Amino acid sequence: MPGRDVSIRAVAASKSGRTKYVLIAAAASAVFALGIAIGSRIAAPSTTSALLPAKTAGSAAASSPKRPKTAPTPTGAVAAAARSITAFDGDVLLSPERLRAVVGRIASNESRPELVAAFSEASEQTRAKLGAATVPRPVIVLRSVPIGYRIERFSKTEATVAVWYVGIVGSGASVQPQQSWRTQIVNLVWEHRTWKVRSFASSPGPTPPLPTTETTAPPGDLFTSIPRFEEFRHAEP
Repeated sequence: MPGRDVSIRAVAASKSGRTKYVLIAAAASAVFALGIAIGSRIAAPSTTSALLPAKTAGSAAASSPKRPKTAPTPTGAVAAAARSITAFDGDVLLSPERLRAVVGRIASNESRPELVAAFSEASEQTRAKLGAATVPRPVIVLRSVPIGYRIERFSKTEATVAVWYVGIVGSGASVQPQQSWRTQIVNLVWEHRTWKVRSFASSPGPTPPLPTTETTAPPGDLFTSIPRFEEFRHAEP
């Protein structure tokens, strides 16, 4: 059911004298887009600094180059956090091979095995919930757009960024198109001259209400019109 997170807590074996706690929040329909989080906490920071003002995510994430910077910056951390969310748009979550490649690219060395396992599990659940194997294959919509961000913690080696975003999910086989607003806490580490994801943690909202007079389109119209809009990241040079 949309908006309901089912959390499975698992304790991984101690490595180098430290116990890693992995939180896998499994999904109702699709990761990120429906607010279904695969949140993994792996050696997450125990303290946070004073919160900085929230800002608009678009300019920081969209204008930042994809090439790794030679020095860690707050702007670079924000861009990496935003890209770690939108990286799972389209059919990435439905393709095990592409999914492993994406997770392998964005995850830190330490957290990669746990994140690959968590996302692989959610991928199977998502394919089943969205009827991806249905014949003929249904139109499936999975999109997420960062709206704002807040830097909660920053140093030259670690950063924690809260990203507020809206996701759209739908399947012609099982799920009518719907929206979900969530805040994703992305913990990052500076590794190999770029920011890598150490963990995700998701929570609902803040969710703005739709006007009571707002007219929604029929599901059939949405499945026809939404795929005709290309994602902006495809237009980047």
